[in-house]
Amino acid sequence: MTMKIRVIMAMAAASVLLFPGTATALAYPVEDAPLLTGNPLYSAGKLPAANCAKKPAKGKSLASVKKHVSALITCMNDAWGPYLEEADLSFVPPGLEMTGAPLGTKFKRYCFGARMDPARSEAVTCFGTNISVHIRPDWIKASDDLPILTELSSVYGEYVQSLVDIREGYNALHADDDAEIQEQLRRYSLQAKCLGGMTAKSVWSALGYPAKDAGRLLNLAKADADPKGKSRYFGKSANVVYWTKRGYSTADPRSCKTWIVPSAKVS
Repeated sequence: MTMKIRVIMAMAAASVLLFPGTATALAYPVEDAPLLTGNPLYSAGKLPAANCAKKPAKGKSLASVKKHVSALITCMNDAWGPYLEEADLSFVPPGLEMTGAPLGTKFKRYCFGARMDPARSEAVTCFGTNISVHIRPDWIKASDDLPILTELSSVYGEYVQSLVDIREGYNALHADDDAEIQEQLRRYSLQAKCLGGMTAKSVWSALGYPAKDAGRLLNLAKADADPKGKSRYFGKSANVVYWTKRGYSTADPRSCKTWIVPSAKVS
C-alpha cells in the first residue's frame, strides 16, 4: 500500500480521519471552497527533481530499515521544502516516528485512535504534523525498497495537504449524508495519491530508481483501492492508479485538483 490516506473507518473519530465540519452545503463536485479548488499550491509550477544524498542500503534488520526510511523522508523534505518556500508557502519538516513489532503482536493504537494494519508495514500522518511509520517483517524481508518508497511518498502527499491548508479546507466542508462524506474523503485521499506521485517522481532519479520500475510503483499503489462491495473511502483501483500516475507524469500540482472533476473520476 502506498501513501494511503489511511482511514480505518470513514466514520471513526481518529485523528488521521479527516471529516467535514459544518460549513455551507456543497454540491458534487466541490464548489465555494477556495482552499481546495484555488489553493496557491496549484500555481507553484512543477516540482523539480530532488538533489539528495545517496540512500543507504535497505538491509534486512529493523535498524537498517529505520535508517532507510529516515533517508527517504529527508530526501522528500529536500524536494518539497525549497519548492514550497519559493512559492511563498510555508514548510516545516514532519516529525518522524518509527516503531517495529513482530507479526502476531496485537493491534496497537497510533495517532490517538488509528489502528495500523497488523500484517504489513504502514505509515500515517498524525495531526498534520508527524508521520508515523510502523515497520513489519514485509519491509524487512523485502528484496528491494520500492514498497517503502511507494508508501512513504503517498503519506508525504497527505502531509503536503496539511502544509498548504488543504486539510483545513477539507475539514470545513459540510456533507448532507454518508455518500457525500465518502466522496469528499475520496477526493481528499486521491489528491494525496496524486501529490504522492509527484513526490515519487521528484526523488526517483536522485535515489537511483530505474525508469522501468515506474510501472511497479503504480501497481503497488493499487493496494489502497477499496475492495469491491466495501465502502468507497479510497476509490477503485483504476482511479487510484490514474491519480498516482497523473502526479508522477506531470509533477505539477495543477493536475491534482480532484475537487473539481466529475464524481466518476473519484469513484
